[in-house]
Amino acid sequence: MNRVSIAVNICTYKREKYIKKITDKIEVSLFCRNDVKSRYFGFLQVYIIDNACELEESDSEFIHLIHNPRGNVGGSGGYQYGIEVIRNAGKDFTHVVFMDDDVEFDISCFYKLFDFLQMVDKENADRPVAGRMFRMDNRQIQYTAAEIWNAGNIRHVGLNKSIEEIQKEPDVEWNSGAEYGGWWFCCFPYEFVRENDVLPFFIHCDDVEYGLRCGRPPIIIKGVQVWHETFEHRQTPIMLYYDTRNPLFVNEVYGLDEDRQAVLDKWKQKISLYHVNKDFISEYYVIKAMDDYLKGLPWLYKVDPARNHSKLQKTKIYKVKNSVLWRIVVHKYRRKYKM
Repeated sequence: MNRVSIAVNICTYKREKYIKKITDKIEVSLFCRNDVKSRYFGFLQVYIIDNACELEESDSEFIHLIHNPRGNVGGSGGYQYGIEVIRNAGKDFTHVVFMDDDVEFDISCFYKLFDFLQMVDKENADRPVAGRMFRMDNRQIQYTAAEIWNAGNIRHVGLNKSIEEIQKEPDVEWNSGAEYGGWWFCCFPYEFVRENDVLPFFIHCDDVEYGLRCGRPPIIIKGVQVWHETFEHRQTPIMLYYDTRNPLFVNEVYGLDEDRQAVLDKWKQKISLYHVNKDFISEYYVIKAMDDYLKGLPWLYKVDPARNHSKLQKTKIYKVKNSVLWRIVVHKYRRKYKM
């Protein structure tokens, strides 16, 4: 039987009600109750990184709420600070779970994960475990079990399967074809987390890149799942910036770029759609995303993510400005790739 000790890494920003639900559930679990004889007791520690620095800090035996001294550096920066706290905690962890702050879950998912990790064979012990994501607006339907990146054209494993369908499947799915698990809930071996930092994307695609870097296909377990709002309910114009820029960086890192002309054409089609619909705000953020991507990975590592995000929020956007900027960006793109 394998020794298992889990750290849960959560990044939050202005979501006090969600955090209270999470901590209330953990505090009464068998991981934290010493009045009940349980093999789970003492083997789960929760680290909550508050990017807003508004929640009251606490450091109880099993739950640690910590202000991020770097401020609002996005989910990527919050998870990264959580990794650093976990590394320096002086505890002999075997696994780290990355979990969103706005999910709902049944505590049994942690028990099932723990039980699986105790029994998994050596051949598969270095693989992540991807938590299934069920829809918040239709709780009987799975949105995805794990993900296939497909150069940014994401394919969801088990898309829109019902609980009844899933119950007929094996308890463990070893070979789903998935490449990574989303950070609504994903468990990595600590050995990988100890040596690997999060790319400073601010938000979105950090889980993609981290999972691809791990390089081991995730395992999917029946019952290891959360409920989470699907992404069509979470899109904003400024998110388009990150959802355009960050996949370009991921594809560059892993050599998954399409034909350079095809990438440019797809981007131009995207901004044209927003322009035709007179959505000049979204149009600007898509243009700006490509502009910043062309600055390269050294820029990404150097730029202050909090300051960059604040600057994006304050930008004044005009139709005329967009019509000039996109032409400049096309020129930069063609020059960089010698087209």
